[in-house]
Amino acid sequence: MLAAFLDTFNHDIALWAASFGNVGELALRLLLAMLAGSMVGLERELRGRMAGFRTHMLVCLGSAMAMVVSGEIASAPWAPTADYVIRLDPARIAYGVMGGIGFLGAGTIIQTRGTVRGLTTAAAMWCVAAIGLGIGLGLYLLAILATLMVVIALWFLDYAEAIMPKKRFRSITVRCPWHAQCVPQMIERFKALGFRVHSVTYERLEQNLELVDISLGITFRLLAQLDKLGEDLEKEPSLQLISAKE
Repeated sequence: MLAAFLDTFNHDIALWAASFGNVGELALRLLLAMLAGSMVGLERELRGRMAGFRTHMLVCLGSAMAMVVSGEIASAPWAPTADYVIRLDPARIAYGVMGGIGFLGAGTIIQTRGTVRGLTTAAAMWCVAAIGLGIGLGLYLLAILATLMVVIALWFLDYAEAIMPKKRFRSITVRCPWHAQCVPQMIERFKALGFRVHSVTYERLEQNLELVDISLGITFRLLAQLDKLGEDLEKEPSLQLISAKE
């Protein structure tokens, strides 16, 4: 039932778009590509990502234009006589678009101190490029559904991901008075709060050897555990939370 409805709806959209004429339909594809790219880019813009509204819009528009040009090249009458026929692959330009978008996506990925940011934005740009190609080819319904899926994956699933009990990593540095058992005691304190300690380093301060900075690499499931850690450390005047890095 649903498949029949989608087929009918897709056919009606194609007929409606064709009613604008050849040039009008191609212009409609470009406008739809701008709208689809803008929807995804708006989500990235609101989250303060490097590649936002305009970038995604231009990527989708450019991909759609590339697909339109590719289709027009393939359908052009290249054979002036009946002695030979030239056949072109309309997908060749699409290959170049999907390969080239990787360089643009790589520019949004930042690696800092072992933390990688921008992978989701790069993936969104890759999806937007594919959506643009689909719109340029005239796959209206599939492009609309794909745009909605991408927006849902970026916006709504972000809230679901925040509450999922997934494994999280942090590097915590705590300053405390130095004594022979301070490091083992700190490890036990973290374990008692539900953290798993997988690496420990410490450094005694040169200006005051009575203090030591203990850095622990920990894993945990819930963000509420970090709040509990902060409350626990505040109870000890001799302990100072220096940093907590992802």
